[in-house]
Amino acid sequence: MNVGLNWKELDRPLKWERLFGNNNPIDCEIGFGNGEFLIKKAKAHPERNFLGIDYSEESFRKAKKAIEKEGISSVKLICLEAKAAFVVLIPEKSFSHIYVNFPDPWPKKRHLKNRLLDREFLTIAAACSDDKGKLIIATDDPFYRDFILEEIASTYLWNSLFKKGWTNELSGHFSTKYERKWKKEGKEIFYMIFQKKVHPKKKFRMKEYKIPKEISLPHQNISKLLEGLLEEAICKKDSVAKLLKYEEKEDKFLLNIFLKDDTLIRKESIIIGKNKDKWILKMPENLFCTLSLKLFIDKMKALTK
Repeated sequence: MNVGLNWKELDRPLKWERLFGNNNPIDCEIGFGNGEFLIKKAKAHPERNFLGIDYSEESFRKAKKAIEKEGISSVKLICLEAKAAFVVLIPEKSFSHIYVNFPDPWPKKRHLKNRLLDREFLTIAAACSDDKGKLIIATDDPFYRDFILEEIASTYLWNSLFKKGWTNELSGHFSTKYERKWKKEGKEIFYMIFQKKVHPKKKFRMKEYKIPKEISLPHQNISKLLEGLLEEAICKKDSVAKLLKYEEKEDKFLLNIFLKDDTLIRKESIIIGKNKDKWILKMPENLFCTLSLKLFIDKMKALTK
């Protein structure tokens, strides 16, 4: 039973029948924490599949362990930032329900850009929802509640199922440990349900570039070239590439590279090996070739001319 998935090894976009082994409807929870909500949902709805997305490695480990202990095969987990997961992995019109339980409100003004539920992500969520898909949000922050309602209204893609946009009680909702604690303390909880009304016209798939598996570089002092590249930020739009470090071993160099494309942030390793009078840069298997990687490769090629 493979619960925890390595997103780098998955189809882009995902093929649901291949992933779950059936064509059941798919629900998604963003920010699954310890997995309690997903476990309850999966037990209550064995006729559905569930995908959990969370950027916390600790949450990924805890939820994976809990779900495996329960022996639930209809839940899969991915450790990745939600917006990145949606634009890299999720096909259009995939989800019946998207659950977001108590997202970080990022209350300070300088942190507003970190809020997940802005109009851009809400538009992406509509693209990834089926024609009658629902977005269910729970928050204890009245300011974030109002922010979400304003952002939802600006997309023109969702209808609220509540006249005032929210309710304090939600029938059939599965509460989590902290939610129960907050309610016991008398804290007000706000539940919002939105149903998709229009499919967005804009496409959000992150572009994947065609980069050869092997790239020939002229014979020269590669270590000197790499030393000059260290910590240099190569930027274009919202993409950044940076050589963090390199290690020389006999006739090869191991490069550790930082790559950022919008909210997709990762570190990758690339090998440059010697072949007679040339150096060959070799791409790892399943490497997602985004703009940041292309920028780095183009820089290497330009410096070795």
